Amino acid sequence: MDAFTMVIMACVAGEAKCTTARISEMDFITAQACEARIDDITRSMTKEFAKRPEFKGRQVTYDVSCMDPTQLAQKFGISSSDT
Repeated sequence: MDAFTMVIMACVAGEAKCTTARISEMDFITAQACEARIDDITRSMTKEFAKRPEFKGRQVTYDVSCMDPTQLAQKFGISSSDT
């Protein structure tokens, strides 16, 4: 089981709802390993948003957290079997 899971919330200016994603990788054995992937993942998400013409010129903000299973359970009610 992964030691840490990255939870990303991406909000596009003017949109009522934000996009969320939960990413677990075997390399996320420390918070630092999880955090090291943030730029790569958010860059990829930004490129995907840019492909949507209705988002052209809008700002995207990200809220990214790297959490261990205990932190996930406390914050979101996610059990280890969900990850």
